[in-house]
Amino acid sequence: MRVRIDYKTLDPNTKKAIENGQLDKNQLRAINQNISEYVAAKKKGLFMACSIMLIMSVFMIISTIQHTAEEYRSGLLMFSSLIFVIPFLALLAVGWLTLGRIKSQFNNALKKGYPGSYAEFMI
Repeated sequence: MRVRIDYKTLDPNTKKAIENGQLDKNQLRAINQNISEYVAAKKKGLFMACSIMLIMSVFMIISTIQHTAEEYRSGLLMFSSLIFVIPFLALLAVGWLTLGRIKSQFNNALKKGYPGSYAEFMI
């Protein structure tokens, strides 16, 4: 089974223009606002996904404990931790792709092209 994760990156032309300092402050504000709105929307969705995953993991662990014989419960902690850890790591990877990648691209380009205005426009 193949899974495709769609994520947004900074346009190469925009990135190059920021790195070379070719944009004025109004254009930088517009790009900053666009990225900030995108990140805020994705952050809300990621928070919802993490919340749902946490609730489902808790219910799965409780259900597993209730339906396991007493003598097998000692190895259950390791299995239960996998139920929680593996999806959480997957969500972290998706979260970095959807939130961190575009932010780091913008901030790195901003640091190269506008070091004096970095603190003002940093996301």
